[in-house]
Amino acid sequence: ENAIEARDVWSFLDTVTSRGVIGVSASYGDNCQLSAIAFSSPSRALVVHFTGDALPRTSSYRDRSRIVRGRKLLEEQILCNIDYQKYAFRMDRIAIALYLDLALRMDRAVDMLSVSPSDRRSPWALMDAMGGEEILHQWNVKELFFSDELRPVSDSDLVQQAWAACEAALLPHMAAPFHTVRRIRTTAIPDEHLSVLAKISHDRELLDSLKPLTMKNDVTPDIAVNMDNLTLTCSRYLTRIRNSAQQYLQIETRRGAQVFGHAIHVEGRKAQVEFLGSLGGDAIESVTTFGKAHLTSAEAYREYVILAILQGESTLLSHPFVKAIWFPKHLIWWSPSKHSDSKIPIRCANLKVNPSQGRAIEKILSASDADRVVLIQGPPGTGKTTVITAAVTS
Repeated sequence: ENAIEARDVWSFLDTVTSRGVIGVSASYGDNCQLSAIAFSSPSRALVVHFTGDALPRTSSYRDRSRIVRGRKLLEEQILCNIDYQKYAFRMDRIAIALYLDLALRMDRAVDMLSVSPSDRRSPWALMDAMGGEEILHQWNVKELFFSDELRPVSDSDLVQQAWAACEAALLPHMAAPFHTVRRIRTTAIPDEHLSVLAKISHDRELLDSLKPLTMKNDVTPDIAVNMDNLTLTCSRYLTRIRNSAQQYLQIETRRGAQVFGHAIHVEGRKAQVEFLGSLGGDAIESVTTFGKAHLTSAEAYREYVILAILQGESTLLSHPFVKAIWFPKHLIWWSPSKHSDSKIPIRCANLKVNPSQGRAIEKILSASDADRVVLIQGPPGTGKTTVITAAVTS
């Protein structure tokens, strides 16, 4: 970023087609910080590496000035230039990382995965966004976008990802689907809103990065084996088998034989697994999952809501409960309470509550605007569940 010159940017922009389409991809380093970004036209790419600091501290004032100038050049000539439409497969993450890590904004940015009804983290959503499964080599797509998560993304892969985004955006039959996708304009979102979105999104990425890539599944002995599939139950919910296209299972027998498979149906802790090979009638010793699990329903919905806000399709940040938590200094208007009684009496005859618990229960039952959002906290064993029970029975 400290070596970017205007002539480099202009030379790249000269290769962009008349439709103004630029493919974008990004890689992330330690603490999920943006480490590099690639821009691609059909014939040329520009890759920029970052120091990872919003306000870099370098020993040289000259180097610092060059970094700031390089970032401003990218923002003015590409990121916020409305003559160009920027396309990326996970534009929501890129837009937030640019703001959080580099204090840069974007305009006319297209999240390509928004055209697919499939799970955003699945290969199927990616192939939908690239024009359809029938025109793609599935193995190549998975190798480029779903390779080993332990190794950093190479510049070569980064460029190919950006180039693929550019080419997909230029496909004639994809013009209509992409036209309907709302553009991301972080230039139009207030700083305080972007800061909240960045906080929530970055925390999510950090937690996701901590998910194990290998997990031993604790299974119960009652395993039903058929010709090429088996049904098993995990004894612990935390180590249950998940239904994910990005995971595969290694099944090992007591005699040391190994077969590989994947879950085809999951319900709670019970899973039906399809496998290749033969168990030879031997008992199963262990089951191990390789690969990162799918997002939970809550995680997927959180990602969807953040994207909707970035695309201007959600007013969640104006909701009084959200404002009370994230923007407590704002003027908050609450809709009138439906409770006819000004005060609900506490009714918990079979529960013993202390004065502190009593105050917490009163806050929960209160119809006062000042008590619409209340934080009740305490170490384990201090009676929080009792407070909930008493509030419900009341």
